[in-house]
Amino acid sequence: MSATCISASRRRSTARIATAWLLPVALLALPACTRDAPTSMPSQERAARPASDAKTLAHADLAHRLRRFLIERSLPGVARGQTAADDERFRLGAFWRARTDTHHFGADFQSRAETALTATGSVPTADAALRRLRDTVDARLPAWQALVDYNAAGTMRDDGGEEGRRLLPWAIASIDAIEVATWDYVGAVEAAR
Repeated sequence: MSATCISASRRRSTARIATAWLLPVALLALPACTRDAPTSMPSQERAARPASDAKTLAHADLAHRLRRFLIERSLPGVARGQTAADDERFRLGAFWRARTDTHHFGADFQSRAETALTATGSVPTADAALRRLRDTVDARLPAWQALVDYNAAGTMRDDGGEEGRRLLPWAIASIDAIEVATWDYVGAVEAAR
């Protein structure tokens, strides 16, 4: 083989390697390059879109805080987060893995919900969804909190988990009802924006 043949072969190989490294970088950078630049709205459109009122902002703030409570469910075969995995084990009977994030629906939630409902403005679908969520929390949170308190007290060692197994179905039903109402509320707020 001649020297020119080897160097031409090396150049093609080097070009393939460089292309292999540049392709993923280009694919990642391409969406950023193709985004439309923000354009300013004509003054008529600006006047037609109302500014967010106090009620919309209060709902948006509360929905943002409640989103941390929600578990993003994934399709079978797709990796899921630790919270979703623990929730699945809990539903299969591991009552000691009950979610302990009842704090999302404590006094701060009640206060922010009241602020959102009494603020000036009009977002009827978000108001109705928040009222349903608040009613659901008032009715269902005690059953969930009972299991959380039982687990925290450590009395499982004394009764062999009998009380935990008794509280489990009620806690699951409570978490499900609160989660559905929270998803409905967050969806209503996002639709209103």
